[in-house]
Amino acid sequence: MSDLEKLVRRRMQEEYAKGASAEEIAKVVRDIFNSIDLSGRLPDAGAMRAVANRK
Repeated sequence: MSDLEKLVRRRMQEEYAKGASAEEIAKVVRDIFNSIDLSGRLPDAGAMRAVANRK
């Protein structure tokens, strides 16, 4: 499993545990994917922190 898959699964589980709706979880996942640089480099650390700290 890739690091991205692990991140997405962990964030989905965290949001689900908080009682987030399916729409809210989908938004978190979209935010993660929107923060990824498709050039093959790692996601921007600041963007990932913002996604991770979203409440």
